[in-house]
Amino acid sequence: MNRKLILSLIIVFLSVNAFSQVLKYRVGANYGKFNNEVGPEEIEHPLIGVLSNPNSTDFTHAFEPGFEAELMMLWTPNIETGLEFEYTGFSGTNDIPPYRNYYFSQDFPDMEFYTTEPLKYTTSSMNIMLNFRYYIAPDGGIRPFFKASAGLSMVATELNYADDAFIVEHNASVIYALGTSNSRDPRELALNYGAGLGIDFKLSDKLSFYIDGTASVINSDKVDGIPNYNYIENDGQEMLNPVGNKAFITQVSVGLVFTSNTDLGLNKNSGGKKSSGVKRSGHTSQWRPFYRQK
Repeated sequence: MNRKLILSLIIVFLSVNAFSQVLKYRVGANYGKFNNEVGPEEIEHPLIGVLSNPNSTDFTHAFEPGFEAELMMLWTPNIETGLEFEYTGFSGTNDIPPYRNYYFSQDFPDMEFYTTEPLKYTTSSMNIMLNFRYYIAPDGGIRPFFKASAGLSMVATELNYADDAFIVEHNASVIYALGTSNSRDPRELALNYGAGLGIDFKLSDKLSFYIDGTASVINSDKVDGIPNYNYIENDGQEMLNPVGNKAFITQVSVGLVFTSNTDLGLNKNSGGKKSSGVKRSGHTSQWRPFYRQK
């Protein structure tokens, strides 16, 4: 079902391509950072306060590099859509980590666990995004725009000890893994949506420099390497139930855009045919659909 949904999005996008005469191609790099999780705080296990270091801290999250490519279509001087294929990375470290509900859960691996060791997580996300841009001032060499995006992310992550020497010495396994070589489970498929601002700097008639900043939400609680669980006590029975929060991320993208005034041949008479005798005149705007061009 998920593969069919992705394929459907691509087919729809490429189908409407026939109505556009201006195509743009963008390639670039991105830098992504996990900020926090959107949703309620976990209901902590009663032993969390006992087992956690009283001086425990949160993760320090870092920007990680990625890359992206996009096919863009200009409909009017102000409006543009795009189909983007993107790889983003996220990482973080924690020198004094707290104890987590996950460590009590039935999904926690059967392994010796060291609560005082620094931790790190590394996450990657492969995204297929549909973008909408509105150019505030489409004329001129500097074109600012508003951007809205929506699509699908395929998330893989690992939570591990930060000290490689410690891992070797104790033959320690990863604490959590999803969609990597250390996991039997595939990447998690999640919705991704957000908005941002950017500027397109014209370098020539065909080439421009592109930069934007985006704030997005990924519907996954695993981007920071740790799944969320709630502690529940019901009629004397204790349970830890998974709870899906969302990841709030920020991202900066830079790249180059090549513009092609593509004529798909849909607005021309076929070669060798005589005119029907109807006299046509007037100026043809490049923004008009092919079926109304003169």
